[in-house]
Amino acid sequence: MIHIVTDSTSDFTQAQAEELGVTIVPLVVRFGDEQFRDGVDLTADAFYRRLTTGRTHPSTSQPSPEEFSAVYESLLRSRDDSVLSIHISGKLSGTLQSAHIAAQQFDAGRIHLVDSETVSGGLQLLVRAAVEDVRAGHDFETVSGTATRRRSRVGLYVLLDTLTYLHRGGRIGRAQAMLGSLLNVKPLLTTDHGEVAPQARVRSRNRGLDMIVDLLRPRAPLRALAAFHAGAPELVDQICTRLAAAFPDTEVIVGQVGPVVGTYAGPGGIGVAYLAR
Repeated sequence: MIHIVTDSTSDFTQAQAEELGVTIVPLVVRFGDEQFRDGVDLTADAFYRRLTTGRTHPSTSQPSPEEFSAVYESLLRSRDDSVLSIHISGKLSGTLQSAHIAAQQFDAGRIHLVDSETVSGGLQLLVRAAVEDVRAGHDFETVSGTATRRRSRVGLYVLLDTLTYLHRGGRIGRAQAMLGSLLNVKPLLTTDHGEVAPQARVRSRNRGLDMIVDLLRPRAPLRALAAFHAGAPELVDQICTRLAAAFPDTEVIVGQVGPVVGTYAGPGGIGVAYLAR
């Protein structure tokens, strides 16, 4: 049996993960001395309330190799079991490194690791596509190889309210160049080979939402889209209206950015990920 593992930065709800048969390894969010497992001990709604009203800025940490080992051991019960483990970009987190250390404890070929080179909705689209491959009856070599190749067809655009949280958390990447030049404008970011990169500066959220759709048009035909908000559900309605008009035959998965990714995105953001055919 092929088992699919990912981490909590994929921003699946627990119900979605159970429905898909995906195992989630949670990262950790800390507010001072308080520690929470992402999506397990702290919901996204509770996180954003605390982020906007509390005085302590959160920090995050990756799962330990021991946590991954426990998950892999629980799944590799028979000789026919294998694990496809798809994770947040290695340039954004040490999660993949922990998974790699854990995988070395098992027989070669039974665990295949994939650096998604993305996060949140982008990571989720890769995982969902892999689940479809497994359900279609493909063998482990085919599923894992396809997942690795497919990441080149995944992209992500994120419109943030501010770069403050990304900068404070040390994940700003090449978007560092935007700091100091964002007075009265919003940053539109993308991911490039797993790193945060600047895309554009826009004068308003509405212009930013329009630009995301414009950037997506050349990527068509699209297999799937994902729209994820960071404590701003009204933005999902606005972007989904635009996406439905531009790509009427493409499924749009809707969700909320969880606590770990929200630590760096901050409140008030919206992101759209795509998987091209």
